[in-house]
Amino acid sequence: MTFSMRDLDEALQGCGQKSGIEIWRIENFKPVTVPKESHGKFFTGDSYIVLKTAASRSGSLHHDIHYWLGKDSSQDEAGAVAIMTVELDSALGGRAVQYREVQGHETEKFLSYFKPCIIPQEGGVASGFNHVKPEKHQTRLYICKGKHVVRVPFARSTLNHDDVFILDTESKIFQFSGSNSSIQERAKALEVVQYIKDTYHDGKCDIAAVGK
Repeated sequence: MTFSMRDLDEALQGCGQKSGIEIWRIENFKPVTVPKESHGKFFTGDSYIVLKTAASRSGSLHHDIHYWLGKDSSQDEAGAVAIMTVELDSALGGRAVQYREVQGHETEKFLSYFKPCIIPQEGGVASGFNHVKPEKHQTRLYICKGKHVVRVPFARSTLNHDDVFILDTESKIFQFSGSNSSIQERAKALEVVQYIKDTYHDGKCDIAAVGK
């Protein structure tokens, strides 16, 4: 079945006409535009469509459509966002490249859109989670592996000598660098630490580096 822009949900109409990134979160099986200031903020209970539009030297437009699935998103929602992606591709001329992005296993291309990383937050639309500010900061431990930043169990036994970890507490962010971790991994983790400080602490918390 062929779709035109007019056949799409109102929130999607007119998209993909200029270079840049557009994002929609799925709410009650309908796409809702995510404002630019919230690009890169994802919630584990939600599903999203991310459209990357790029112009070639000739002026023609190329589209990459990603649909991202949080680890706590429902199967029904995952099915709905996959269908929306196919319909969007059709409306854009049927030449877009489609990507299925699963939390924690995102493609390199998808991760390249969001610097220095994405750190999905717990919650989502269905749970009534407050997407602006959580009521209380939760202590979280992350492992940095390449371009992926993944939350891991908060336990001393999780740490090892090969990786770099970030412990995010209410008043301080710690970077634990394993003795066998590379300079590149440590530098990347430092960017992530600064991102967490600016994004989730309003730039108001201490930072500490700890060797292992």
